[in-house]
Amino acid sequence: MNEIFFIGWLAIWIAIFFDHSKTFIWIGFGLITLLFLVNLIRMPKALLKLPKEVLILNTIFLIFLLPFAFMPPNITRTFEDFLKNYLFHIILAFFLSLKLKEEPEFYKSPYFYFLPAVTCLVVSLHHLYSGIKLCLINNHCPSTIFIANDISLLKGLVMTSTSYVFVFFLFLGLYISEKRKTLKTFFLFISLFSLFMEIILGRRASILAIIFSSLFVSIFSKQRIVKIVGLSLALCLICLIGVLILTPNGRKMLIRNDKINLLLQGKYAESGSFGKRIYIWPIYLKKALEDPFSGTGIGRKAQKTALYQTNKLALKLEHAHNLFLNLWLQAGLHTMVVYFILYLYTLFKAYKLWHFNPERPIYALFLAFLLAFLVMSILEGTEEGTRFTPFWITCGLIWGLNEKNSFSS
Repeated sequence: MNEIFFIGWLAIWIAIFFDHSKTFIWIGFGLITLLFLVNLIRMPKALLKLPKEVLILNTIFLIFLLPFAFMPPNITRTFEDFLKNYLFHIILAFFLSLKLKEEPEFYKSPYFYFLPAVTCLVVSLHHLYSGIKLCLINNHCPSTIFIANDISLLKGLVMTSTSYVFVFFLFLGLYISEKRKTLKTFFLFISLFSLFMEIILGRRASILAIIFSSLFVSIFSKQRIVKIVGLSLALCLICLIGVLILTPNGRKMLIRNDKINLLLQGKYAESGSFGKRIYIWPIYLKKALEDPFSGTGIGRKAQKTALYQTNKLALKLEHAHNLFLNLWLQAGLHTMVVYFILYLYTLFKAYKLWHFNPERPIYALFLAFLLAFLVMSILEGTEEGTRFTPFWITCGLIWGLNEKNSFSS
């Protein structure tokens, strides 16, 4: 079973980082779904081991999503997006939760952590190679935000940000928890390399999310090492941002074309990417309030087609750049509220898991990722495709670990 999981897990991580990987999505999630169904046939009551709130909320969430999975004019497209964005991810989360019933420390197994590390490292090195090559060919280096944007082999930087942040927190947690020196060095290298890539690729939402979640964890931690790591990380990033902003290349990397003076004057539409978000959110919110329990159908393409006129008003940005607002527009207010409750419940379970197990600092890093993902989801549309995958992986780990802990206690 572990070998089949390894193949499916490999396909999922290839799909996360590499473009033109639709086949890998179907292979990866298809194999995980097959394993999940086989386990249910072998142990029909296995799902009852999960927290009943998780089962109830996910069931309601899927029921509310279903009508919007068959929306004309392109029913095939909305159903496919329902599978890829939601159903497959929930099955992956359930599978990981049940896996932790058999192997409580499965997340420490090479079967789990090796492939995220390798795919992230390979893709990052390819980004760096491409950037250096551009510098040598053009005799000058462009802003780092454009590194590898023209490489059809890799997904765009926005689509992989959540995965870089997940890898950063996962391997930082493994580093703190691990006792063996060689593995500690490996885990720390992967974690810091992921953070390094987020910085040089100019992922501002990701950096802000990491600072916020690190500060939160350091303030509420009972364990000295978590306090030190969280506070040191946040302060180092704040200082680094301050230094970068003082340099021309740093400003180009972090501020880019944003015009802070226009942002402060309230001219949001002209001020750059963050100002544009502030400008378009009321437009999409007004549209959502016109018929709050209706929706365009699941998926970004269905939303784009149905809201063509709204998108024109919203600076042609094509979607709301906010997970919760996108979900509301696609599947109604009731669906978004259920998802939000599920998110808050999972945050609570993550905090509870960490609070009652202070000797396991990696649990603090799982909570930190959920907080970081929340910040990123407010500023980006993270509900689409593999951008959503790290969230559901973390949910699966938390649901499984929490329930395991409650049984043992």
